[in-house]
Amino acid sequence: MYAALNKSGILIYAQNAEEKEHYVCCRCAKPVKLITTKTRKYFRHLNKVNNDINERDIHLVGKEIILDLLKNFSDVKEEYFLPAIQQRPDIFLTDQKIAIEYQCALLKIDSLEERVLGYQQFGIKSIWILGGNYLDDQIHKKHLKFISYSAKLGYYIIMLDSKRKAFTIFHHIKFNGPFNRIFFQRQIFQEAELADILNFAPQNYRLNPVLMNQHFIHRLRQKNDRNSQQVKMDFFQHHQITVEDYLNNRYFVPIAPIYFYPAWQMACGQGKKLLRQPLLEFKTKKKPPD
Repeated sequence: MYAALNKSGILIYAQNAEEKEHYVCCRCAKPVKLITTKTRKYFRHLNKVNNDINERDIHLVGKEIILDLLKNFSDVKEEYFLPAIQQRPDIFLTDQKIAIEYQCALLKIDSLEERVLGYQQFGIKSIWILGGNYLDDQIHKKHLKFISYSAKLGYYIIMLDSKRKAFTIFHHIKFNGPFNRIFFQRQIFQEAELADILNFAPQNYRLNPVLMNQHFIHRLRQKNDRNSQQVKMDFFQHHQITVEDYLNNRYFVPIAPIYFYPAWQMACGQGKKLLRQPLLEFKTKKKPPD
């Protein structure tokens, strides 16, 4: 922000501002702080700093909760530096070679992939627990890159609400229907012991196939993004029938939550491109588990 109002309501440019003065934003009237670097001066909202501090607090509390769960393990290290890969996991179990990350800040897929692969190349298993900006009572697209898989839980994600001291396991996550609606089951562990979480063995709720009814057909007709239009045109040129007519009254079975394209596009010939999900170990296998 290049300018702000002083206490007299006068617009002051950052380059002419004095550090001891008080300033507010011209648009929202909230306090701002003058930031001075070697190359420039600018204003920044105070709430941004407060959010950063709050996020650090959430992360620290969450880390303490996880450490408390692991108190009976003698090989637990906090912020243990791994020089070979220049990484410092939040918690590291040295004997078992397990890195635990409590991820509160939003993380781009490239960074996640780099960190996970860094662990993997030295035989370290990484467990990612989501909180802060990722904390939610639903699973959304932003969470999908953190999906793991186990025979007991199916496709799953773990979250920790450090304020409530509550872990949530979202398990048996699936895509359901023609537009990949995210379905999940979940279990909340309030101030739980580690054994409660490790021994959790849920039943897999079996979903019925979803019928491509008129409601879905109407939604499909409204799909006008470039990729959807290309799929529709290619399909008509090859089969002389519209995608809507072809899919009408078709059933879609639940599928693994690992595919880039929606089920209706894959049913019409779009390749089964996988999402980037570095925590899944089946990537090198021929067929992922359903």
